[in-house]
Formats: sequence, structure tokens, C-alpha cells
Amino acid sequence: MNMKMQLNSALILASVFALSTQALAQETETQAAETTTKVENVTPNLVEKKPGEADTDEVITNRKLRAETGSKSKYSFSTTLSYSGGTIKDPGSDVRPNIASTAFVPLEPALGGSIGAKYRISALQSLSADVGVTIYKPFHSDKDRNFRQRTTVANPSLSYQVLYKTAGIQNVSSVGIGYTTDSEYRAIGDFGGISFSQTAIYDFGGSAWSVGLAGTLGYTYYDKDKNELGSNGRPLGLSQSDYEIGLYPFAEVTISEKLNIRTVFRPFIFQHSKMKNFGEIDRAPYTQSVGIGVSVTRDIYLYPNVQFAPLNMSSDRTNVGMSLNLNI
Repeated sequence: MNMKMQLNSALILASVFALSTQALAQETETQAAETTTKVENVTPNLVEKKPGEADTDEVITNRKLRAETGSKSKYSFSTTLSYSGGTIKDPGSDVRPNIASTAFVPLEPALGGSIGAKYRISALQSLSADVGVTIYKPFHSDKDRNFRQRTTVANPSLSYQVLYKTAGIQNVSSVGIGYTTDSEYRAIGDFGGISFSQTAIYDFGGSAWSVGLAGTLGYTYYDKDKNELGSNGRPLGLSQSDYEIGLYPFAEVTISEKLNIRTVFRPFIFQHSKMKNFGEIDRAPYTQSVGIGVSVTRDIYLYPNVQFAPLNMSSDRTNVGMSLNLNI
């Protein structure tokens, strides 16, 4: 199958999936509206709110953030996937420019994310157990690797999440710990790490416009010395980064009940190499994304988008992608 046929097939499948999902969502919403009282009376999976605790959807009204924080059920499964494709000039390409690098470093299109189970302690607190999933060239052929060889399921993690609202600002805080099992990362001594993330959104009293800030802080542990030589004869420390800090301002405008336009800025991403002194950090090039959010249901959110480097924009340096949040 040539590239054009593969791209057409992928687009057809995506269209069928979107239409089927929307039809199913509309049918599900109709049935839910007709039987809400009965379901609430007989479903043991519904979480009980603690005394004085607000409902999840009263605290978090942003549709994307709701989908990211998981189902309101006491026990649920969650999936967060992101497809990184080619460019606007050639969406079906099997090469993806690394726009976060000043040099042209080709990457492979990939489908990556996590699949896990969530236990909601209360309406606003939850525990999650996840495992990472990565599929390189999911819609392309590869003469050197079959589909199984291009697929990795690894790196289990545990996390705790809490939701709250302060002065009209919607907040989600999360802390997690992960264990590295991916052979590529284990080869450089990556043992695992801890992370903290914070997202805050303000919608100006319920208006169509909202602004927010997401922050991440992570630390990676290594069980191999930075001066040890790798298979390429170079010190492992050249590939080891221990701590990373990221700040991501973003803005949204709601178009309808189901659609919104969103842009995310990535001007502040700092990473420390173990080969440098503690205070010497590298800053990644500034990138940005713009996309259309589609709230299929409360627990299904699609986000087709493009990513680019504002200081180096061209059709062959603007990547396409899509993310999916799905809760069951």
C-alpha cells in the first residue's frame, strides 16, 4: 500500500470513528437523560461526596480539564493518547521534524500516551495506576521492524490527584511516581522518577474566554554512573537529564457547547544534563500549538492540532497531531 492510499485509509477510518462516536454519544446522552434517576439509585460505582464537598463538575467546568481528570465513577478506566504526525505540507509523511530543536532532527510519527485504572477516593480526590504506550509509525510500514517491534508497553506509574477551586480559579494538582522498564531508557540507566503537575484555569466568571497556566516539575533517578560509556562509546551522562521544569500558558475560547479553540504556548521548558553543574540548565526552543477541541461527551475529548516554532514557521516545519482523552 503506497503512502497516498495509507493516508486516505487513515482519514476514512478517522472520519468513520468520529461520526460513529458522535452518534453513539448522542444516543447515550438521550438514554441517560431518560433514566438518570434509576441509574443513580442502582449503580454502585457512583462515588459518594464527602460532607461539604462540591460535585466534580461544579469545581471543574472546563471541558478538556474534566476529561483529563477522569470519570466521576468510583472505579474507571482512562486513556490519554496523542498522535504526532507529519507536517501540514505532507501530513502522511513517515518523517516528523523536531521543531523543538534548532537543527533539523527527523523523528518518526508516533502514537503515545497512557492507559490506566482510576479509583476516586472522593468527588475531588483520586488515585491512578497507569502504564505507558508508544507505537512508532502506527499508520506506516517499516522494512526493518514489524508492528510489534514498533510497539512498547512499559513504565508503570502511580499518581494522586486533587481538584479544587480558589477565587474562581479551577485547579488540578497531581503528584506521581514512576518506574522505568523501557529497554531504550534502561540502557542509559533511567531507573524511574517523581513528578508534580499543576493546572489552573480562570474563565472570567463563566465567559466564553478563559486563560490558564500548566506547570510540571520532574526528577529522574539513574542507576548508572554518568561517566560510564554506552554502546556508542560516549559517556551516558550526555543522555541523562535529572530534573526538568516546564511552564505552559494557554488560552481558550468556547465556540459552542461541543467546540472550542485552544492555543498552548511553550516558552519555558528547562532541562538539566547530568554532565553539567547543578544550576546550569538548558532551555528548549519556544514552540506553540493551536487546535480545535471537540467535547464528544463529558468523558471523550478530541483535540486535533498543529504545532510550530513561531520563530521558524513554514509548511514543512509545522507538525500535525491529535490527542484523545477517553474515560470509561
